[in-house]
Amino acid sequence: MKIKLLIILLITSVFVYAQSTNRQYIGISIGPSFPTGDFTKTDLNDSTSGWAKTGVAINISYAYRLTHNFGIQIMGNFSSNRFDNLKYRDALEIQHSDTMFSIESTKNWSGGGLLVGPYLRFPLSEKLSWDFRALFGFYAGYSPKVTIRASTDDEALPSYYRESGSAFSYGYSFGTGFKYRLSKYYLLLFGDYLSSPLKFKNASGWDINNEPYLTSFDQNVSYVYVTIGLGYYF
Repeated sequence: MKIKLLIILLITSVFVYAQSTNRQYIGISIGPSFPTGDFTKTDLNDSTSGWAKTGVAINISYAYRLTHNFGIQIMGNFSSNRFDNLKYRDALEIQHSDTMFSIESTKNWSGGGLLVGPYLRFPLSEKLSWDFRALFGFYAGYSPKVTIRASTDDEALPSYYRESGSAFSYGYSFGTGFKYRLSKYYLLLFGDYLSSPLKFKNASGWDINNEPYLTSFDQNVSYVYVTIGLGYYF
């Protein structure tokens, strides 16, 4: 009888421990996206310059806690960053002082990825925890659609068009943040870095000679984003 009772107690304790540690949550958060590295460069003589401005990022995540401090997380990320028309125009006018330019971009730098990886959780109190995560997966990006119009004091020059292109590559991200528990919900505050080396193979448009062209270019997309949101845990 004592052995049976001991077995029941052991099974119950294991079940309770599993329930208390193997927690899941889904969350959504949004915040500003700050381009970094080549993505934010504004140098006409550097083909890796992205001319990206501060934008917005959205995260959707699912996490499964395997132990008290360790778990696996799946994250879907989307970002959108405008092309810096004014800086591009100013750079062109510095390089071609006898010409006036106007720049129009009708599509942003945009991209999204699906990444997975481990996360560590460090409880700071009964309700507050500090998390660290590192993820790896796939990323797809889209380049802006840009129109460049030029003119001199005497005449209007032919326009230059670059259509929006697409590229696919791997991506990686790492970040840290806080979760604060409210009933069955978390308040989420995270800061993350995401990077992906994209190669746009079929960038098309019309050049200044009014001729169609097809080219390729590389763009390292990277940004730091700070998001706030809400998570539901179960």
